Amino acid sequence: MSRACRVGFTLIELLVVMGIIGVLASLLVVGVGAATRRAQKGKTATLLTSLSQAISRFKSDNGYYPPVLGDPRGLSAGGAALGWAANLPFSTGPAPTAVGNFMPAGQLGWMRDLLPPPVKVVNTALGTTKVSQWSSAEAKALQRWNSVTSLAEYLVGPGDRAQDGYGICGDMPEVMPRDPKRGLREVPREGIRAPGTDGVWGAALSPVLPVDFTGTSLATNYTGAKFGVGLFGSRNLAVPARNTAAQPIPAANSAVGNDDAQCVVRVQPNLKGKTLGPYLELKDPSTLGGIRGIRSVGDVTGDGQPDFDYDVVRATDGDPNFDAYPKCIVDFWGTPIRYYRRGYLNMTPNQVDKASDGTRFDLGDFFVLRPSSATEGDFLDPAEAAREALDDENPDFPVDPAMKGRDRSSTRRLRAAEFAVMSYGPDKRADLSRRVNFSGPKAAGGTGRENVNEDNMVETGP
Repeated sequence: MSRACRVGFTLIELLVVMGIIGVLASLLVVGVGAATRRAQKGKTATLLTSLSQAISRFKSDNGYYPPVLGDPRGLSAGGAALGWAANLPFSTGPAPTAVGNFMPAGQLGWMRDLLPPPVKVVNTALGTTKVSQWSSAEAKALQRWNSVTSLAEYLVGPGDRAQDGYGICGDMPEVMPRDPKRGLREVPREGIRAPGTDGVWGAALSPVLPVDFTGTSLATNYTGAKFGVGLFGSRNLAVPARNTAAQPIPAANSAVGNDDAQCVVRVQPNLKGKTLGPYLELKDPSTLGGIRGIRSVGDVTGDGQPDFDYDVVRATDGDPNFDAYPKCIVDFWGTPIRYYRRGYLNMTPNQVDKASDGTRFDLGDFFVLRPSSATEGDFLDPAEAAREALDDENPDFPVDPAMKGRDRSSTRRLRAAEFAVMSYGPDKRADLSRRVNFSGPKAAGGTGRENVNEDNMVETGP
């Protein structure tokens, strides 16, 4: 008699099949996750390339790359020797509640004052190389000279006159009306007026501003102007109205100054500047972000002052106050893209600093832009690095005794670049004070040799 045919799986066979299915599923999840991450990074890489091309088009029209805008309080007190303390009428303490002749947080123009380029004065007693000229405090201060608002301000120009501080709606008549109606708005909203020779609509070369934006101790006329400061309120294309008894400036410094009839009449010649851009087409509205505020993240740069992160919302998040926020361009992960450029002289951004005495910095001196890894031929040779590459704040780099424990691994590409745009990458973190970030050994409470800069994405130009 023949043996009956067995039907179904044994328990062992079933477990084997389930194990195989589990392995295949995990491989699929890992593969999909990796593909998703590649797509996310690819989207941001495309945006960085588009930004680089837009910056080049801006230069073709204006003869210079966009200046660096931001909140002057973010500059380091260690930058006193870089000309900041002498040129800027504000306390170098970065506390968000500080007041002075800059745009306070939450008011029109905040995060859009000019951050003057560092000016390193040569000290012949120190030698002629860059490394001998720059102190550690100055190198730390330099790391803060970058912008998250310049890209939106110059390449897109979102918002009407109340946000931009300049521009008019259509053509002004040959004979200006004695009392033009308020609300002369910019149409279309995107685009800018030619920024002028100083790049900030006259705010640096011929600044005009009230003494204070806090609503107290206001002078009866435009006073308190300082050459080379470049504050938002000094933009001569639509500066706030004069403060008089008949027409006081409101304490909140609202958009009235940018719509005021007398203001429009007084600055009419400047309002006729050529309309430019937009240089960047935002096909995805979520790429435009608004900065609601800043929050402390501790002393990341290691210069003894607290550093800040930005509280950002996207244009698609539905925030009812989005139009009032300073704008930025955000990467796939919602983090503002930072903009870096070479320094320039005399408050005119087309005069690139070409000093040969060791005082000029280059983009390779921004530590966060330096690649975590590259082929040996990309990095500077040790002799050049010892002369021309500022050392970062990484104390765990004892590769070469000549480095004195610091890292000078700059690259030729960065040294030659005119500007750079950078995304923090998927982890949304970066350490501006060093190229490779080591958080310390696990035995000492650290997380090992974690490098938060490893996934940074950098595009340089031209």
